[in-house]
Amino acid sequence: MNIALIVFAGKGTRIHSQIPKQFIRIDKKEIVAYTIETFQHHPLIDEIILVTSADYLPYTQNLTYLNHFDKVINIVEGGETRQESVRKGLLSIKANDKDNVLIHDGDRPLVSHEIITRCLRELAEHDACTVAIKSDEALTEVKNLGRKYHLDGVDYDIQTPQCFKFGLIRDAHIRLCEQKFVDDASLIIEMGKDVSLVEGDKYNFKVTTDQDLEFLRKELVIRNQIKDEE
Repeated sequence: MNIALIVFAGKGTRIHSQIPKQFIRIDKKEIVAYTIETFQHHPLIDEIILVTSADYLPYTQNLTYLNHFDKVINIVEGGETRQESVRKGLLSIKANDKDNVLIHDGDRPLVSHEIITRCLRELAEHDACTVAIKSDEALTEVKNLGRKYHLDGVDYDIQTPQCFKFGLIRDAHIRLCEQKFVDDASLIIEMGKDVSLVEGDKYNFKVTTDQDLEFLRKELVIRNQIKDEE
C-alpha cells in the first residue's frame, strides 16, 4: 500500500497574509488543495493522511469534502513543530511495516505525478529516499528550495516527498522524538541507514516568501489556462 502523508500545520510567518499560506486561494483553489489533488489523482496512491493545525481542522475537513478528495482517510491535528506533526501523522496510520509512506509538504503544490512515480519505484529497491535536485538547476526566481546535501562532490537541494518503508520511519520518529531534526530523512541517517536520492524538478519548491507566492500564482494561472483549453 502507498500512503501519502501531507503536512501543513505551520503558520508561514514569512508571507504577508492574514491566513496561513497553505490556505491562500489562487484561481479559486487553496494552495494545499493543489497539493492534495496531485496525490488524489495519482493512480498508485492508495490513501492520504492530512496533518493540519487545530484552528484549521474544520476548514480542512470542508476543503476535503468540497474537492471530493476521497483518498483522504484521516485528518490529524498537528504539533508545535513539523517533526511533531509528522510523528502524530505517522502514529495515526494503520499499515504494514513494509508499506510505503510518502511525506510531503503541503506548501509544495507543484509536485508532479512523475516525481511521485519515481519515488515509488525507488522504494521498490530501497527503504528510504528523498527527492532532490542539483543546486545549479534551481530557478533564480525561487530561493527557498529546501536543505542542501553534499554527495559525491555534488550539492543537492532536498525537496519532498521524503519516502520510507512505514515501519522504518515510524520507529525512527518514536525512538528519536527527543532530538530535533530538520527533515525526516535526517532521522534515518542518524540511525545509520542510507537514504537514496530521487530526481526532482525546479518547480517542486516550497512556498515560503511573497516572491515564491507570486511565482506560484503566475505558474498556476498558466497551467489552469492550459487545462481549460484541452
